[in-house]
Amino acid sequence: MLQLIVKAKKLNKRRSLPAFLPDPNGIIGFVKENFVFEGEEVENVPNPALGKWYKDRDNVFYWGGGVNIHEITIDENAPELDLDNALLEGMVITPLVKRKVEQVVNVFETASLTGNYGKLVKLRDHKITGNDNPIVQITFGRSQTTEFGNLRSLVQDYVDSNGSFAEELRPFISRIGNMPSLATNESFCNTLKKAGEEDNVMRTCQDRLFEAKYYQPAFGWFTENGFRLPLSLLVIYDSKIHSGSILPFLRRKFTTVLPVMGGDEKEWITNYVNARHEWLANHSDSLLRKTIYRTRCFKEQIQHNNWDMSQSVNANGIIVN
Repeated sequence: MLQLIVKAKKLNKRRSLPAFLPDPNGIIGFVKENFVFEGEEVENVPNPALGKWYKDRDNVFYWGGGVNIHEITIDENAPELDLDNALLEGMVITPLVKRKVEQVVNVFETASLTGNYGKLVKLRDHKITGNDNPIVQITFGRSQTTEFGNLRSLVQDYVDSNGSFAEELRPFISRIGNMPSLATNESFCNTLKKAGEEDNVMRTCQDRLFEAKYYQPAFGWFTENGFRLPLSLLVIYDSKIHSGSILPFLRRKFTTVLPVMGGDEKEWITNYVNARHEWLANHSDSLLRKTIYRTRCFKEQIQHNNWDMSQSVNANGIIVN
């Protein structure tokens, strides 16, 4: 058996494995941080999306995200898990909720529930320091990563994964994200589109990219700041995809504190959505003004009290169930 050590401040002990969290059924107690026990990884779990689970000698189960294998050197640079287990299990973000959140954002970006993996758009929206006039850049894929953002990481992963068009794209890797833009290079653009349209390897690489570079950072911010509700995650994830982050200057437009500091979650999200809506609606850039359908959608969900996202969502004319 493995020797395991608890890294969460408090970790539930369970008599049975849950299919989803939160699930109070089966909890028989808890252990605290630095508790050491012997256990083995459970091979067959009801919901792999929840991650690994371990079972001790008494057939008690522990969530793998709350433990480390004690005998293996721990990565000192890995982020610490400082969330109480009560918060972890108080979340209502099931795999179905996550899929719906991603589908809404996919629709916003490419008018498709699954996302259009081959969609390549050229937008005059990249700003260069010292130049008031934005330049044209490529946006590409399921949720539209950008040429001067994470496109190079995507193409590098695709080439390393030996995609069907890897050799055609390899010479361009060092040029992606540098001036001049590749938006005028038809060979690169056409090959990139074909890879997205025809090669499942590109689709897999895009799924990895949007999970690692966008969803997980958004979900991390969501959890670290005490949010629990699905609609909150949608608002936060969309802000990460569309604006790169939860924008600090918008947060300064209202006084509600974050839930982790005792603030009201629904009030904070409502205020952020309203501030972002006003910013987009009155922006000097006509491209950004056209994207208020995103915040208009969120305002409708708030008005309909759809915080758990159990109701259908009208995402710019496309219904997400």
